[in-house]
Amino acid sequence: MSRVILHIDMDAFFSQVEEVTNPKLKGKPVIICGDVHARSVVSTASYEARKYGVKSGMPVGKAKNLCPHGIYIGGNHQKYVYTSVQILKLLKEFTSIIEPFSVDEAFMEFEGVELNEAVLLARKIKNRIRSRFGLTGSIGISTNKYVAKMASGVDKPDGLTLIREGDFLKVFGEGPVSTLWGVGDKTAEKLKRLGINRIRELAAYPESKLKALFGVYGGEIIKVANGIDNSPVVPYYEGPAPRSMGHEYTLPDDVKDRDRLLATLLWLSEKVARRMRLEGYVGDTITVKIRDKDFRTITRQRKIEHRVDRDDLIYRVARRLFIENHSGEALRLLGVSVSGLMKKGEACSEPIFNLDRKYDLFISTMDSIRDKFGEKAIRRGAGISR
Repeated sequence: MSRVILHIDMDAFFSQVEEVTNPKLKGKPVIICGDVHARSVVSTASYEARKYGVKSGMPVGKAKNLCPHGIYIGGNHQKYVYTSVQILKLLKEFTSIIEPFSVDEAFMEFEGVELNEAVLLARKIKNRIRSRFGLTGSIGISTNKYVAKMASGVDKPDGLTLIREGDFLKVFGEGPVSTLWGVGDKTAEKLKRLGINRIRELAAYPESKLKALFGVYGGEIIKVANGIDNSPVVPYYEGPAPRSMGHEYTLPDDVKDRDRLLATLLWLSEKVARRMRLEGYVGDTITVKIRDKDFRTITRQRKIEHRVDRDDLIYRVARRLFIENHSGEALRLLGVSVSGLMKKGEACSEPIFNLDRKYDLFISTMDSIRDKFGEKAIRRGAGISR
């Protein structure tokens, strides 16, 4: 008997949670953003707001032009995560094979269940979530994760879609390649130049030609265009290690001043390193993200010889990347991340700079103070940013 996969995707999750908290918001254009009074982007828009063209990732200023009468709310991530955890607990009542995919999505695998039975289970899950939390979600059902994920978006909100094995192209074949999960705008544009516009055209394209153009990725997009996916559902208690850790910050105003930008970069490096030490990771690839006032974004990364978890080492590489790639334009966002992660005890993490071992004691002392008095209890002086 083949496996059955459900993908549940909560509908406009953040705005729904706010509506449950404040029923007066029900049926109104609700837009959740980072900060109502500062520059930020839309996290989630209710379906009433989406009718005006508001969507996730849009600058709040643009959203207000499209929907000036919308209700703009600064997001409460703790509240959303708490609700997400409670929903996961509910899902555990149906199966232990659950893979959280984001704060508002999860895959569920059922063994010894036919597809028709899975439909009944999905209805029970939806009804249970509605009665317990007052929330709706859309569920896709299939025999693999990819098709289940695509299916959950067919009939939103509050939808339930079953796609049987072999029916993927019947349902999605005429759709544009850009609607495939994992195919971005740049890839879609490259495919368009090859004369590939629809999913069925991609599914029938010679794999050897795509591999010549895209490398290994060419073989992968051929598979997904045919609805083929053998990836397992990884239970939450066996989840893989994080691929990267990072932080980014939207500046309160457009900034050109180099010292101020470097100080922000240092602060982000400290936050990333602090998180890595708390979770016991070291990494060897540092990435800097730079976004200017016109939303042009570049990311640059550099791999170093040894894996590290120290903010001074992360910052030195991040600073070099920044200086090499910032031509003096005003910026609105900076980000720093570290990838190539391994648990500290499993990696050789000797310093790549000849610094005194006393620095390790300094870092340990800083962490102890923050553990006791909070993250803002002590800050590094600006000297290191020079």
